[in-house]
Amino acid sequence: MSLKRGKKDLKKGEKDLKKEEKGSKPTIFIMENRKAQFFLIAAVVIIVVVISVVTISNYVQKKDIVKLYDLGQELGIESQNVLDYGTYSELNEEQMKTLMEDFIKNYVSYMGEDKNIYFVFGNKQKINVAGYQDIINESVCIKTIVGGEASICTPYLTIGETKEFTSAKGDIDRVVIRIAEVEYEFALSYGENFYFVIWQSVGGEKHVVTSRG
Repeated sequence: MSLKRGKKDLKKGEKDLKKEEKGSKPTIFIMENRKAQFFLIAAVVIIVVVISVVTISNYVQKKDIVKLYDLGQELGIESQNVLDYGTYSELNEEQMKTLMEDFIKNYVSYMGEDKNIYFVFGNKQKINVAGYQDIINESVCIKTIVGGEASICTPYLTIGETKEFTSAKGDIDRVVIRIAEVEYEFALSYGENFYFVIWQSVGGEKHVVTSRG
């Protein structure tokens, strides 16, 4: 009897053990399922963050580009107003030069940093050039064109200051400002002239704004 009872107890113990093993499997499955859900949620969060950063970065870059072109358009309007004021006030050549230098300095401060800016102003007898380099130092030189004949490209080295350029051959028809091997040409009319070249790096790309010449 005791032997039979022992066998029954052994079988009962095996059954109980199997029941416990079967009962523990759902717990393991639930834990694994929750772990998978956690990693899935984490992946979604990372993707959302990356997309948000890229979207914000693109928006900021586009905003900077629009602002640059707006500044160029605004500069064209304001400079013409200053020229008109000088003309109507019958300022002489030196007074006009001082007026434009003051205007340029104030506008450069207004435009802020992270830009290279160059100004060409004056008349057919004398051209003034002023440049401001806030991004990188780059080579600049000036050519005057009289009757279709261009002068040698004279270096402009006094960054932040105004330099005068004249021609002994007569009235200057056009002026060329070469900036880092890229040339920008402007035609001169009788009276006072004002031109500019502004460039800024946005998103690793160079964006240039010039006045029409």
